[in-house]
Amino acid sequence: MLTAWREGIRRGAYLEAAVSGTSPFSLNVASNTFTNPLLVLLPHCSMSMSPNSIESPGMRRASRHPTKIFKGHTGRVSCVVYFPDGRRLASASIDKTIIVWDVENGRQDGQPLQHDASVKYIAISLDGRRIASGMEGGGLVVWDVSTREVFQKLKGCGIDRLAYSPDGRWIAAAPMDIETVVRLWDVDTGGPSREPLRCESSGICVAFSPDGSRIAAGLWDGSFEVFDIATGKVVVGPIKAHTQFVSSLVYSPDGRLLVTASWDESIRVWDAKTGVQVGKPILGHRDQVNCLSVTADGRRIASGGFHGAIRVWDLDTRQQVGDPFNADGRVFSVAFSPEGRYIISCGEDNAVYLWDTESLAIQGSVSIFNLPQHCFQLSTSVLPAFR
Repeated sequence: MLTAWREGIRRGAYLEAAVSGTSPFSLNVASNTFTNPLLVLLPHCSMSMSPNSIESPGMRRASRHPTKIFKGHTGRVSCVVYFPDGRRLASASIDKTIIVWDVENGRQDGQPLQHDASVKYIAISLDGRRIASGMEGGGLVVWDVSTREVFQKLKGCGIDRLAYSPDGRWIAAAPMDIETVVRLWDVDTGGPSREPLRCESSGICVAFSPDGSRIAAGLWDGSFEVFDIATGKVVVGPIKAHTQFVSSLVYSPDGRLLVTASWDESIRVWDAKTGVQVGKPILGHRDQVNCLSVTADGRRIASGGFHGAIRVWDLDTRQQVGDPFNADGRVFSVAFSPEGRYIISCGEDNAVYLWDTESLAIQGSVSIFNLPQHCFQLSTSVLPAFR
């Protein structure tokens, strides 16, 4: 009988320890009276179950709920970024403000930074002293964090995405128009640092390499290019990476890899120097992928989807880590905390959410293949098909 049961499992008859309802309950496996055929009976594992979690000895209850919610904006939040020290974060909104938050107590740190138009995107310098903000109506502002005063106003077109160079000298931005360029500004002078970098298609997103020598640009036609900052020349690409536009791209901390996401529902990993794809695509999103973030150790990436899924991936294995966090509506921005434990996100509502990734390993329904063989006992009255 057990052999037939295992064969049935191999044929796709997956039994998951998952139930509906709102209250946890215990299984009385000693009497073997609970006969729901969707449940695996575990006489050697003391268990309690709820819709989103499963526990056995040595396991801690997981939660799909955010650890903390930051509320203060009056309009949709478009971008979130951690400060390098991890003690604060900043959020940008269509309500024309940037709010700096204390992560520990969840409160605003000082007054919001007021803008003349909706704030589309923000970036923070690696020393944490300045915030650059791109406005939907046009222009780019650099703020002094300590004084909350404007440090520079950089004139230009509307900004879609921007990035701070590692040394804090330059800001790169992808314009929100049909221009096929990436623009660079000198932070200290407020003027253009050089002629715009000419791309094969309109730019959507940009990222500096960790050593600051290169800029990668994700493009509207689904390709990406990498430029040498000193010469302005293309050194990689254009590489046709996706079937739809590149919505986000990030470098690995060591600069060896470039990770791209797209509305074609895929994430792909590339050799940053050659442009050759590394391994298989990362698949799992059932909708457009909007945003990416990578941990400081380069081991994991987080991705946010069009319909609210926030997924975490192992960059080496390309496998998803646990079940996704589920936000309400589209996810516009995600960012890992400096130590890699937490993820912040924002979307269509007016709030910022903080998620604890330590719960990922045991979230959701658990496949029986993740449990020890000695835990299984099968009643022939439960699954007559396997007799």
